[in-house]
Amino acid sequence: MIQRRDFLSASAATLAAPAVARGMVPALGGGRPDVAVVGAGVFGAFTALALQERGHQVLSLDQYGPVSPRASSSGETRSIRSGYGDQAFYSAWSARGLAKWRLREAEFGRKLLYPSARIELTDHWTDGMIAQRKIFDDLKLPYEIAQRDELRRRFPQMAFDDVDFAFVETSASSVLVKAREAVLATIEHFEKQGGQSRFVRAVPGEAQGRRLLSLKLDGGETVSAGSYVFAVGPWAGKLLPGIARPRVHVWRSEYLYYGTPAGDPRFSWPHQPLWHDHIRGGWGFGSIERGLKYSVAPGPRVAMDPDTAERLPREELIKASRAYIAARFPALAGAPIMESRVCQVDDADTTNFLIDRHPDFDNVFLAFAGGGHGFKHGPMVGDYVADLVTGRPLDPDARRLFAMEAHPPARE
Repeated sequence: MIQRRDFLSASAATLAAPAVARGMVPALGGGRPDVAVVGAGVFGAFTALALQERGHQVLSLDQYGPVSPRASSSGETRSIRSGYGDQAFYSAWSARGLAKWRLREAEFGRKLLYPSARIELTDHWTDGMIAQRKIFDDLKLPYEIAQRDELRRRFPQMAFDDVDFAFVETSASSVLVKAREAVLATIEHFEKQGGQSRFVRAVPGEAQGRRLLSLKLDGGETVSAGSYVFAVGPWAGKLLPGIARPRVHVWRSEYLYYGTPAGDPRFSWPHQPLWHDHIRGGWGFGSIERGLKYSVAPGPRVAMDPDTAERLPREELIKASRAYIAARFPALAGAPIMESRVCQVDDADTTNFLIDRHPDFDNVFLAFAGGGHGFKHGPMVGDYVADLVTGRPLDPDARRLFAMEAHPPARE
C-alpha cells in the first residue's frame, strides 16, 4: 500500500523550505500552467513537447537543467535499435519510435540521426536470438545472418576469431543518435511552441484529498498546475520514495572513448557498425566526434546516488575495457582513452518502464524506470504520457507492461 505521507514527506526531506510565509507564484505570467512536468530528460522533454503541441500550457522544471552531467540522458550518443531478443513489444515500439525520431529531426532542423548497421556477435543461437529472428520476420524488418568470413570481409577492423556469426540489423531500424543534442533540440522546440522552462528544484508540495495542489521550489516558492508529471529518472526514489524505492534501482553505468588512428576512418561512422557482443560482453558505437565508444560488461551492479556520485570510471573497468579493445580491435591495442562518461540507469525489477497515474492522486502522473534502453523510446513515451494525462485511450499492450500493478514492490 502506497502511503500518502511517503509522497508528501519527500518535499521535507529533499528541500528545506524557510519558515516564512510563502506566496503561490504563477508559473506562466498570466496564470497557472495546465501541466507541470518535473524532469527534462528524454522522457520529460518529449512529454512536455507532446502536451504543449496538443494545446496545453506546460511548464518544464529540472533541478540541474537539461542534459546536465548528472542526467541519464546527457551522454553524447545513444542507439535506436529493434533488436530486443524475445521482447516483441519493444521491438515494435522502437520501429514506430524511429519514424517519429526522423520526423522530429526534420522538424528540429538539426542532424541528430546517423543510420548504422548493428551487429550482434555470438557463437550460437540463443533462445532470445531465435525469438528475435521471428519478431523481425513478423514486423517485416530487414536483417541478415552474417557468418564469420563475411564479417571479416565487411568489417576488417574487428577480430572475429571467436565469433561464429552475427545477427545484422540494418540501418532501416538501427540508428546512432546524438543524445545530448536531441534532448536540447526537444526542449528548444518546446519553448518555441510556447512552453516555458525553469531551472529549479521542485518537490511535491501541498495536497488536498486526491489532488496535489502545488510544487515546492528552492527559496520557498510554490508553483501550482492542473496536473503534474514526474519524469524524474534516477531521482524517483528521492521524490517518490513510497513508490520508487521498492520498485526501481539506480545502477552505475560507465563507458570509454578510444582515440582512433590519424587518417583512419575504419573505426568511425559510417564504417564502424554498432555492435553488441554476446561472447565477450559489452557494446559500443563507431566514433562520430569523440572516439570509438565501448561500454564494458559491468559485472556485479553498483548502486549509485545521482546527486553525490563522482563521474570517474573505475580502474577495474578501465583495465577490462582496454583488454577487450585489444582483443576485438587489434589495431587499437594501446589506443589512448580520450574521454569517459559515468551516468546511471533507473531500472525496474521487471525491466519495463513505470508510467501510470499516481495511486493516491488523480492529477499526478509517473514516468520513469527507463533502464538502459529508455532513450530510444522518448517520442513514444512522450505521446503515451500525454495520452494518459489527457484521458485518451491507451495502447493496451503498453498499459499491461507500464502500469503500477505490473510493478509489484520487491521489498517493503
